[in-house]
Amino acid sequence: MDQQQIRRVETLTNHLCSSSNESFYLSANNTDASLRELVVRAQTQRNARNTKTLKGLEEMKTLVGKEIGTSEYFKITQDRVNSFAESTGDFQWIHIDPERAKSESPFGGPIAHGFLTLSLAPMFAEEVMPNVEGIKYGVNYGFNKIRFLSPVPVDGNLRCKFELQELTPVSGGAQAVIKLTFEVEDQPKASAICEWIIRYYE
Repeated sequence: MDQQQIRRVETLTNHLCSSSNESFYLSANNTDASLRELVVRAQTQRNARNTKTLKGLEEMKTLVGKEIGTSEYFKITQDRVNSFAESTGDFQWIHIDPERAKSESPFGGPIAHGFLTLSLAPMFAEEVMPNVEGIKYGVNYGFNKIRFLSPVPVDGNLRCKFELQELTPVSGGAQAVIKLTFEVEDQPKASAICEWIIRYYE
């Protein structure tokens, strides 16, 4: 198990368990069995907070045009922004140089990358999106109409609202279009909006 796998599971687990007193630690020396156990425990925590289960795609259709839910807030730290910069090669100073950002940036300090905000959609979905009975797997099919409307400041708390806009049949399943609205705590304007396309296969 490599460091990237470790960090991914720890991030998901810490977010899903943020309202509990449990904490998990995963080292590079853990076995695959330990990784599987941690994933199961993280999923158990998810189920404790997200108990929504739909009886197949037919019931999912009843949610079209409705808000599914809103995640809890998640703090965007400078370390997370720096790690994203390392992963993507986007080292623009407005993201990774706090001192310069405070003195020169029109935002008054460092801000998260727009694509970092988008990249958190799957994590927020784990908390908000219901389980759908009969679905074997889902596929990220892309995005429509992405707009970054206001900055996400470092140390700001970010959350995401999910609204099901469409659910149409495709071969072997259905395609959902979900409107995502990313919001920073105490900011009146959304940080980002987009339409996320997911295909569910039975």
